[in-house]
Amino acid sequence: MQINHQSLLLALARESIKEALTGELSATLKKLNENPPSELTGEEGAFVTLKRKASSPATSEALRGCIGNVLGQKPLYRLVYRLAQESAFHDPRFPPLRLEELPQIKIEISILSVPYAVKAPQEIEVGRDGVILTHGRHRALFLPQVAPEQGWDRETMLNHLAMKAGLYPTAWQQKGCVFEVFQAEIFEEQ
Repeated sequence: MQINHQSLLLALARESIKEALTGELSATLKKLNENPPSELTGEEGAFVTLKRKASSPATSEALRGCIGNVLGQKPLYRLVYRLAQESAFHDPRFPPLRLEELPQIKIEISILSVPYAVKAPQEIEVGRDGVILTHGRHRALFLPQVAPEQGWDRETMLNHLAMKAGLYPTAWQQKGCVFEVFQAEIFEEQ
């Protein structure tokens, strides 16, 4: 994706959150509705991740919200607009974002490829692949950047993914577990 299109999506995500907080309409959304670039009108899946900026060089960024759709809804730019608000206000792990927090928030967007099944967990490449684990009614997903950010190898990542799905850590080794992988184009505010 072109850098200027990435910048448009990042601006749109920030304006979407600000619009929900202040009522100030998104100029970027208006611009995109009038003449959207074809690159932003597809059906790709996407995630919008909000991180609280590090307070000092010695501290790391902290997750503040993350919501996405593995399979997209056309057009992509409207999906990003909606997901930004959902990440800010509807991630059940966090209270709704407040206006005074917005300047400390860094936005990251992941545009996803279509997931495909792999036969065995050994086919999963940490850092390249996002992973979806399904076992019966249990399901969980990690974006490709999660394991490297946490310093996890494949086995540690799959243990955490199983727990996220509501299973015990080594349940991913059981028969009946289905693995799908996807890749993502990831970009964030500076």
